[in-house]
Amino acid sequence: MKYESKEVMLEKAYQYIHWLTQPNDAFSGMAVCPFIEPEIKKEQLYIDIWNPSQMAFMDMMSRYYDSQRRSAIFICQDSPDITWSQVERRPIQQQLNAKLKAHPLFSEYKCIVLSPWEHFTAGGISTREKSPYFMINIGSRQHFSKSHKQLQKSRYFANFTDDELNRLKVKDNK
Repeated sequence: MKYESKEVMLEKAYQYIHWLTQPNDAFSGMAVCPFIEPEIKKEQLYIDIWNPSQMAFMDMMSRYYDSQRRSAIFICQDSPDITWSQVERRPIQQQLNAKLKAHPLFSEYKCIVLSPWEHFTAGGISTREKSPYFMINIGSRQHFSKSHKQLQKSRYFANFTDDELNRLKVKDNK
């Protein structure tokens, strides 16, 4: 098992995050993730590396919560207990969201899990495969909902296939 330093992991993650902020024709000239750059500029994005062998997920949530930032990205590090390339995204996302919903302090939060090993396209672009690591994006349910509704009012989804629109629960706005 190959371990990378925290500095290397963060640098690779920042490169991916930078790519997410760039305008892209597949998203009608908008950024792949148009909400991440404002979070960065306002210093509202918490980024940390999560190694489940060293810290429980809920302890990571406590660190994020204590930071008083609006959203988070947990970069998932392989450990003796888990190799992230072997983890199926959907079940762990459901499991983590159930934990968050059941926790009195974190019930307003939800996560979106990004796996570079899962074939996932948006606007025909393999957005998640470009990620250097398995990552967990955390935000409030309200923030995710508001952002999704805002995108639906734009041309963001204009180049998405019907399958992509259905998977992302987008009303057909073509």
